[in-house]
Amino acid sequence: MRTAISSKKASMQTVADLAGTSVMTVSRAISGKGNCSEDTRERILKIASDVGYLPNRLGKGLMENRIDTVGIIVPNIIHSFFATFVYELEERLARENLNMFLCCSHDNPDMEAKKAQMLLEYRVSGIVMVPSLRSKASARTAKKLSSSGIPFVMADRIIGSVDADTVSWESENAMKALVESLAKSGRRNFAYIAGEKNEWEKRGRTRGFREGISSSGARCIGEICCPMDCPDATEYIRPLFSGPVRPDAICCATDIHADKVLCSLKKLKIKIPSETALTGFGGIINSHNTKLSVTTVRQDPALMARKAAELILSRINPSGDMRVTASKIGYRHIKLPVYIEYGRSTGTLKAGL
Repeated sequence: MRTAISSKKASMQTVADLAGTSVMTVSRAISGKGNCSEDTRERILKIASDVGYLPNRLGKGLMENRIDTVGIIVPNIIHSFFATFVYELEERLARENLNMFLCCSHDNPDMEAKKAQMLLEYRVSGIVMVPSLRSKASARTAKKLSSSGIPFVMADRIIGSVDADTVSWESENAMKALVESLAKSGRRNFAYIAGEKNEWEKRGRTRGFREGISSSGARCIGEICCPMDCPDATEYIRPLFSGPVRPDAICCATDIHADKVLCSLKKLKIKIPSETALTGFGGIINSHNTKLSVTTVRQDPALMARKAAELILSRINPSGDMRVTASKIGYRHIKLPVYIEYGRSTGTLKAGL
Protein backbone atom coordinates (compact mmCIF):
# COMPACT_ATOMS: atom_id res chain seq x y z
CA MET A 1 0.00 0.00 0.00
CA ARG A 2 1.36 3.42 -0.94
CA THR A 3 2.11 5.64 2.00
CA ALA A 4 0.21 8.95 1.96
CA ILE A 5 2.50 11.94 1.58
CA SER A 6 1.70 15.38 2.91
CA SER A 7 1.31 17.99 0.16
CA LYS A 8 3.84 20.09 2.07
CA LYS A 9 6.45 17.39 1.47
CA ALA A 10 5.39 16.30 -1.99
CA SER A 11 7.84 17.54 -4.60
CA MET A 12 8.55 16.90 -8.24
CA GLN A 13 11.25 14.45 -7.10
CA THR A 14 8.63 12.63 -5.00
CA VAL A 15 6.42 12.20 -8.05
CA ALA A 16 9.39 11.08 -10.16
CA ASP A 17 10.42 8.44 -7.59
CA LEU A 18 6.90 7.01 -7.38
CA ALA A 19 6.50 7.04 -11.18
CA GLY A 20 9.94 5.57 -11.80
CA THR A 21 10.87 8.38 -14.17
CA SER A 22 13.18 11.36 -14.22
CA VAL A 23 12.26 14.77 -12.82
CA MET A 24 12.49 16.12 -16.39
CA THR A 25 9.82 13.67 -17.54
CA VAL A 26 7.56 14.72 -14.67
CA SER A 27 8.08 18.37 -15.63
CA ARG A 28 7.14 17.66 -19.25
CA ALA A 29 4.05 15.69 -18.22
CA ILE A 30 2.76 18.39 -15.88
CA SER A 31 3.54 21.32 -18.16
CA GLY A 32 2.19 19.56 -21.26
CA LYS A 33 5.29 20.62 -23.16
CA GLY A 34 7.97 18.41 -24.69
CA ASN A 35 8.00 14.72 -25.60
CA CYS A 36 6.02 12.49 -23.25
CA SER A 37 3.69 9.62 -24.14
CA GLU A 38 0.04 9.96 -23.25
CA ASP A 39 0.13 6.88 -20.99
CA THR A 40 3.12 8.24 -19.08
CA ARG A 41 1.53 11.67 -18.77
CA GLU A 42 -1.72 10.26 -17.38
CA ARG A 43 0.15 8.05 -14.90
CA ILE A 44 2.29 10.95 -13.66
CA LEU A 45 -0.68 13.29 -13.35
CA LYS A 46 -2.56 10.67 -11.29
CA ILE A 47 0.42 10.17 -8.97
CA ALA A 48 0.82 13.93 -8.59
CA SER A 49 -2.85 14.21 -7.69
CA ASP A 50 -2.65 11.31 -5.22
CA VAL A 51 0.27 12.80 -3.31
CA GLY A 52 -1.06 16.35 -3.49
CA TYR A 53 1.80 17.77 -5.50
CA LEU A 54 1.24 21.40 -6.55
CA PRO A 55 3.44 22.92 -9.27
CA ASN A 56 5.31 26.02 -8.17
CA ARG A 57 3.96 28.56 -10.64
CA LEU A 58 5.92 31.37 -9.02
CA GLY A 59 9.18 29.46 -9.37
CA LYS A 60 8.37 28.66 -12.98
CA GLY A 61 7.63 32.32 -13.60
CA LEU A 62 10.93 33.37 -12.04
CA MET A 63 12.86 30.99 -14.27
CA GLU A 64 11.07 32.17 -17.42
CA ASN A 65 11.02 35.84 -16.30
CA ARG A 66 7.24 35.98 -16.77
CA ILE A 67 4.03 34.52 -15.40
CA ASP A 68 1.25 33.04 -17.51
CA THR A 69 -1.03 35.91 -16.58
CA VAL A 70 -2.41 38.89 -18.48
CA GLY A 71 -2.90 42.09 -16.52
CA ILE A 72 -6.18 43.98 -17.05
CA ILE A 73 -6.62 47.63 -16.04
CA VAL A 74 -10.16 49.05 -16.15
CA PRO A 75 -11.74 52.10 -14.50
CA ASN A 76 -14.11 49.94 -12.41
CA ILE A 77 -16.25 46.80 -12.45
CA ILE A 78 -19.38 48.46 -11.05
CA HIS A 79 -20.34 49.79 -14.49
CA SER A 80 -21.97 46.90 -16.33
CA PHE A 81 -19.95 47.67 -19.47
CA PHE A 82 -16.63 47.03 -17.74
CA ALA A 83 -17.98 44.05 -15.80
CA THR A 84 -19.04 42.36 -19.04
CA PHE A 85 -15.75 43.31 -20.70
CA VAL A 86 -13.70 41.74 -17.90
CA TYR A 87 -15.87 38.60 -17.75
CA GLU A 88 -15.60 37.92 -21.47
CA LEU A 89 -11.87 38.69 -21.56
CA GLU A 90 -11.17 36.26 -18.72
CA GLU A 91 -13.21 33.56 -20.48
CA ARG A 92 -11.19 33.97 -23.66
CA LEU A 93 -7.80 34.00 -21.91
CA ALA A 94 -8.70 30.91 -19.89
CA ARG A 95 -9.07 28.91 -23.10
CA GLU A 96 -5.35 29.54 -23.69
CA ASN A 97 -4.47 28.57 -20.09
CA LEU A 98 -3.75 32.18 -19.20
CA ASN A 99 -4.80 33.73 -15.90
CA MET A 100 -6.05 37.27 -15.41
CA PHE A 101 -4.72 39.84 -12.95
CA LEU A 102 -7.49 42.44 -12.53
CA CYS A 103 -6.71 46.03 -11.52
CA CYS A 104 -9.20 48.91 -11.13
CA SER A 105 -7.93 52.46 -11.60
CA HIS A 106 -11.14 54.06 -10.23
CA ASP A 107 -10.72 56.59 -13.05
CA ASN A 108 -7.74 57.97 -11.14
CA PRO A 109 -4.60 58.47 -13.30
CA ASP A 110 -2.30 58.21 -10.26
CA MET A 111 -3.86 54.91 -9.19
CA GLU A 112 -3.67 53.75 -12.80
CA ALA A 113 0.08 54.47 -12.91
CA LYS A 114 0.66 52.48 -9.70
CA LYS A 115 -1.31 49.50 -11.01
CA ALA A 116 0.57 49.58 -14.30
CA GLN A 117 3.94 49.64 -12.50
CA MET A 118 2.88 46.69 -10.34
CA LEU A 119 1.95 44.64 -13.41
CA LEU A 120 5.30 45.39 -15.01
CA GLU A 121 7.11 44.31 -11.83
CA TYR A 122 5.14 41.05 -11.77
CA ARG A 123 6.37 40.36 -15.32
CA VAL A 124 2.91 39.58 -16.65
CA SER A 125 2.71 38.13 -20.16
CA GLY A 126 0.64 41.02 -21.49
CA ILE A 127 -1.49 44.00 -20.46
CA VAL A 128 -4.91 45.15 -21.66
CA MET A 129 -5.85 48.64 -20.51
CA VAL A 130 -8.94 50.82 -20.68
CA PRO A 131 -7.38 54.22 -19.83
CA SER A 132 -8.90 56.14 -16.94
CA LEU A 133 -8.96 59.59 -18.54
CA ARG A 134 -7.41 61.19 -21.57
CA SER A 135 -5.04 63.13 -19.37
CA LYS A 136 -1.30 63.70 -19.67
CA ALA A 137 -0.82 61.31 -16.73
CA SER A 138 -2.76 58.52 -18.47
CA ALA A 139 -0.81 59.15 -21.67
CA ARG A 140 2.49 58.79 -19.76
CA THR A 141 1.33 55.49 -18.28
CA ALA A 142 0.20 54.16 -21.65
CA LYS A 143 3.51 55.17 -23.26
CA LYS A 144 5.42 53.43 -20.48
CA LEU A 145 3.48 50.21 -21.05
CA SER A 146 3.87 50.49 -24.81
CA SER A 147 7.65 50.86 -24.56
CA SER A 148 8.08 48.15 -21.90
CA GLY A 149 8.40 45.29 -24.40
CA ILE A 150 5.41 43.53 -22.86
CA PRO A 151 2.46 42.97 -25.25
CA PHE A 152 0.04 45.87 -24.73
CA VAL A 153 -3.48 46.61 -25.99
CA MET A 154 -5.64 49.69 -25.39
CA ALA A 155 -9.41 49.31 -25.53
CA ASP A 156 -12.47 51.60 -25.56
CA ARG A 157 -10.78 54.90 -24.66
CA ILE A 158 -7.88 55.34 -27.04
CA ILE A 159 -4.97 57.74 -26.52
CA GLY A 160 -3.93 58.59 -30.05
CA SER A 161 -0.39 59.69 -29.19
CA VAL A 162 0.55 56.19 -27.98
CA ASP A 163 1.76 53.43 -30.32
CA ALA A 164 -0.20 50.30 -29.45
CA ASP A 165 -2.74 47.80 -30.71
CA THR A 166 -6.20 49.27 -30.12
CA VAL A 167 -9.88 48.34 -30.13
CA SER A 168 -12.35 51.21 -30.32
CA TRP A 169 -15.81 52.09 -31.63
CA GLU A 170 -17.35 53.76 -34.68
CA SER A 171 -18.71 56.31 -32.21
CA GLU A 172 -18.31 59.38 -34.37
CA ASN A 173 -20.50 58.10 -37.21
CA ALA A 174 -23.16 56.86 -34.79
CA MET A 175 -23.52 60.17 -32.98
CA LYS A 176 -23.56 62.09 -36.26
CA ALA A 177 -26.33 59.85 -37.61
CA LEU A 178 -28.31 60.23 -34.39
CA VAL A 179 -28.18 64.03 -34.53
CA GLU A 180 -29.14 64.00 -38.21
CA SER A 181 -32.11 61.73 -37.45
CA LEU A 182 -33.30 64.07 -34.71
CA ALA A 183 -32.94 67.07 -37.02
CA LYS A 184 -34.80 65.28 -39.79
CA SER A 185 -37.69 64.70 -37.40
CA GLY A 186 -37.93 68.44 -36.73
CA ARG A 187 -35.59 69.04 -33.79
CA ARG A 188 -33.60 72.24 -34.31
CA ASN A 189 -32.06 73.36 -30.98
CA PHE A 190 -29.62 70.89 -29.48
CA ALA A 191 -27.68 70.58 -26.23
CA TYR A 192 -24.80 68.19 -25.60
CA ILE A 193 -24.08 66.79 -22.13
CA ALA A 194 -20.71 65.18 -21.42
CA GLY A 195 -18.11 64.94 -18.66
CA GLU A 196 -14.96 66.92 -17.98
CA LYS A 197 -13.94 69.02 -20.98
CA ASN A 198 -10.33 67.80 -21.10
CA GLU A 199 -11.62 64.22 -21.30
CA TRP A 200 -14.49 64.67 -23.74
CA GLU A 201 -13.28 67.43 -26.06
CA LYS A 202 -11.47 65.00 -28.37
CA ARG A 203 -13.79 62.01 -28.09
CA GLY A 204 -15.24 60.61 -31.32
CA ARG A 205 -18.82 61.04 -30.19
CA THR A 206 -18.17 64.73 -29.43
CA ARG A 207 -16.84 65.21 -32.95
CA GLY A 208 -19.82 63.27 -34.28
CA PHE A 209 -22.27 65.54 -32.42
CA ARG A 210 -20.66 68.65 -33.87
CA GLU A 211 -20.52 67.19 -37.37
CA GLY A 212 -24.19 66.21 -37.12
CA ILE A 213 -25.13 69.75 -36.09
CA SER A 214 -23.16 71.18 -39.01
CA SER A 215 -24.44 68.77 -41.67
CA SER A 216 -28.09 69.05 -40.63
CA GLY A 217 -28.20 72.82 -40.27
CA ALA A 218 -29.38 72.53 -36.67
CA ARG A 219 -28.14 74.72 -33.82
CA CYS A 220 -26.23 73.84 -30.65
CA ILE A 221 -27.35 76.10 -27.80
CA GLY A 222 -25.04 74.59 -25.21
CA GLU A 223 -22.35 72.00 -24.46
CA ILE A 224 -22.50 71.20 -20.76
CA CYS A 225 -19.70 69.58 -18.73
CA CYS A 226 -21.44 67.51 -16.10
CA PRO A 227 -19.14 65.35 -13.91
CA MET A 228 -19.85 61.63 -14.15
CA ASP A 229 -20.01 61.31 -10.37
CA CYS A 230 -22.36 64.21 -9.67
CA PRO A 231 -25.45 62.91 -7.84
CA ASP A 232 -27.86 65.31 -9.56
CA ALA A 233 -27.62 67.07 -12.93
CA THR A 234 -30.48 69.51 -12.31
CA GLU A 235 -28.28 72.56 -11.72
CA TYR A 236 -26.40 71.83 -14.94
CA ILE A 237 -29.62 71.41 -16.94
CA ARG A 238 -31.75 74.23 -15.49
CA PRO A 239 -29.94 77.10 -17.31
CA LEU A 240 -30.74 75.48 -20.67
CA PHE A 241 -34.44 76.06 -20.02
CA SER A 242 -34.11 79.54 -18.51
CA GLY A 243 -33.38 81.48 -21.72
CA PRO A 244 -35.55 82.45 -24.67
CA VAL A 245 -34.35 79.46 -26.72
CA ARG A 246 -34.84 76.07 -25.09
CA PRO A 247 -33.38 72.80 -26.36
CA ASP A 248 -35.80 70.48 -28.11
CA ALA A 249 -33.13 67.74 -28.15
CA ILE A 250 -30.51 66.77 -25.57
CA CYS A 251 -27.77 64.36 -26.64
CA CYS A 252 -25.75 62.78 -23.83
CA ALA A 253 -22.25 61.37 -24.25
CA THR A 254 -23.02 58.39 -21.98
CA ASP A 255 -26.03 56.53 -20.68
CA ILE A 256 -24.94 57.55 -17.17
CA HIS A 257 -25.40 61.19 -18.17
CA ALA A 258 -28.70 60.37 -19.88
CA ASP A 259 -30.05 58.76 -16.72
CA LYS A 260 -29.11 61.80 -14.63
CA VAL A 261 -30.60 64.18 -17.20
CA LEU A 262 -33.77 62.10 -17.37
CA CYS A 263 -34.26 62.47 -13.61
CA SER A 264 -33.52 66.21 -13.79
CA LEU A 265 -35.98 66.82 -16.62
CA LYS A 266 -38.68 65.16 -14.56
CA LYS A 267 -37.85 67.43 -11.61
CA LEU A 268 -38.05 70.45 -13.90
CA LYS A 269 -41.35 69.14 -15.31
CA ILE A 270 -39.99 69.08 -18.86
CA LYS A 271 -41.99 66.63 -20.95
CA ILE A 272 -40.14 63.94 -22.93
CA PRO A 273 -40.24 63.76 -25.92
CA SER A 274 -42.88 66.43 -26.64
CA GLU A 275 -40.78 69.31 -25.21
CA THR A 276 -37.34 67.81 -25.60
CA ALA A 277 -35.96 64.59 -26.98
CA LEU A 278 -33.30 62.73 -24.98
CA THR A 279 -30.58 60.34 -26.14
CA GLY A 280 -27.81 58.40 -24.42
CA PHE A 281 -24.75 56.47 -25.54
CA GLY A 282 -23.55 53.03 -24.48
CA GLY A 283 -26.57 50.75 -24.46
CA ILE A 284 -27.02 50.15 -20.72
CA ILE A 285 -29.70 52.65 -19.72
CA ASN A 286 -32.71 50.57 -20.77
CA SER A 287 -31.55 47.67 -18.61
CA HIS A 288 -32.59 49.58 -15.48
CA ASN A 289 -35.00 52.23 -16.79
CA THR A 290 -38.39 50.55 -17.18
CA LYS A 291 -40.73 53.56 -17.39
CA LEU A 292 -39.30 55.22 -20.48
CA SER A 293 -37.17 53.55 -23.13
CA VAL A 294 -34.35 55.91 -24.06
CA THR A 295 -32.86 56.19 -27.54
CA THR A 296 -29.20 55.28 -27.23
CA VAL A 297 -26.20 54.02 -29.17
CA ARG A 298 -25.57 50.42 -28.22
CA GLN A 299 -22.05 49.07 -27.82
CA ASP A 300 -21.15 45.41 -27.31
CA PRO A 301 -18.53 45.07 -24.52
CA ALA A 302 -18.31 41.30 -25.04
CA LEU A 303 -17.32 41.81 -28.68
CA MET A 304 -14.71 44.38 -27.63
CA ALA A 305 -13.27 41.92 -25.09
CA ARG A 306 -13.01 39.16 -27.69
CA LYS A 307 -11.18 41.46 -30.12
CA ALA A 308 -8.84 42.71 -27.37
CA ALA A 309 -8.10 39.09 -26.46
CA GLU A 310 -7.30 38.27 -30.09
CA LEU A 311 -4.84 41.15 -30.25
CA ILE A 312 -3.05 40.37 -26.99
CA LEU A 313 -2.89 36.64 -27.73
CA SER A 314 -1.38 37.32 -31.14
CA ARG A 315 1.51 39.03 -29.32
CA ILE A 316 2.07 36.17 -26.88
CA ASN A 317 3.86 33.08 -28.14
CA PRO A 318 3.34 30.30 -25.55
CA SER A 319 5.85 27.91 -27.12
CA GLY A 320 8.90 30.14 -27.02
CA ASP A 321 9.54 33.86 -27.06
CA MET A 322 6.82 35.57 -25.10
CA ARG A 323 6.37 38.45 -27.49
CA VAL A 324 6.16 39.19 -31.15
CA THR A 325 7.41 42.70 -31.80
CA ALA A 326 5.23 45.31 -33.45
CA SER A 327 7.84 45.67 -36.18
CA LYS A 328 7.03 42.13 -37.35
CA ILE A 329 3.26 42.54 -37.37
CA GLY A 330 2.62 46.28 -37.24
CA TYR A 331 0.16 47.89 -34.87
CA ARG A 332 -3.46 46.87 -35.43
CA HIS A 333 -6.38 49.26 -34.92
CA ILE A 334 -9.83 47.69 -34.81
CA LYS A 335 -12.99 49.83 -34.89
CA LEU A 336 -16.14 48.00 -33.89
CA PRO A 337 -19.64 48.74 -35.20
CA VAL A 338 -22.37 50.22 -33.02
CA TYR A 339 -26.04 50.78 -33.73
CA ILE A 340 -28.79 53.16 -32.68
CA GLU A 341 -31.43 51.65 -30.43
CA TYR A 342 -34.52 53.83 -30.78
CA GLY A 343 -36.76 54.37 -27.77
CA ARG A 344 -39.73 56.50 -26.78
CA SER A 345 -37.52 59.35 -25.49
CA THR A 346 -37.15 60.75 -29.03
CA GLY A 347 -40.58 60.03 -30.45
CA THR A 348 -40.67 58.54 -33.94
CA LEU A 349 -37.39 58.77 -35.84
CA LYS A 350 -36.12 57.30 -39.06
CA ALA A 351 -33.09 55.03 -38.64
CA GLY A 352 -29.92 56.88 -39.56
CA LEU A 353 -27.35 54.11 -39.12
